[in-house]
Amino acid sequence: MEIAALLSTRAPEPDPRRAVAPYVEQLKSGSFRPGREGLTVRGLVVSEVTDHLTEIQTAGALVQVWVEGNIAAAEVLELLVPAHARAEIVLDAWVVGELVFRQPVERERIGAAPEGVKLAGTAYRRDDYTREAFFDYWRDVHAPISGSVPGLGGYVVHPVHEQLAGEIQPDALLELWWPDRAVFEASGSAPQQEAAWEDVQRYAKTTGTFWLMRESVIVPPPPTGPGTLEVTGA
Repeated sequence: MEIAALLSTRAPEPDPRRAVAPYVEQLKSGSFRPGREGLTVRGLVVSEVTDHLTEIQTAGALVQVWVEGNIAAAEVLELLVPAHARAEIVLDAWVVGELVFRQPVERERIGAAPEGVKLAGTAYRRDDYTREAFFDYWRDVHAPISGSVPGLGGYVVHPVHEQLAGEIQPDALLELWWPDRAVFEASGSAPQQEAAWEDVQRYAKTTGTFWLMRESVIVPPPPTGPGTLEVTGA
């Protein structure tokens, strides 16, 4: 089971990271070691927001945890973000899956790549698309376009299976990895990137929220193996 939790401030601030920093530092120090019998943490990743790419500027960090065991998702979330912490921050959380288009090798080692950046965001299907059709289009049509952008590393989409907390209700979260900020910015003018943004509106709403993040891997998640684009050679 994978849970993703977005930690935000209660009002826009010049630097929303300050509001979530104490909690983020606790997680990065290795404090999340639940002693519950039968619960095994298979992965823990903390990604701090460095830049807000859309108008909503309250998010400070994204926390992802992979667990195994006979335990309810809500209980895992309580262990991860206790109720007392939620008095200071806004929490949106989901149980998610993974559609791997390009293998996220960036998260396979403990630590943080000092130059690496991750683009993460929310995605919403158009009203005339069912969930199945939305993800079918993403896999079969959009991913080969967006996955061909020069310099792109890992590319993972997380379908949302269950809402655990908060008011943000996306159909999916997405993660794109880049080796550094310069490569990411240079990709913006690539024809493949322009084609990808043009294609988004054919199956998704344009109301998603996006962030650039610096990722810290506390416990490497289970390896995914090659993504579908790598298998097909797209």
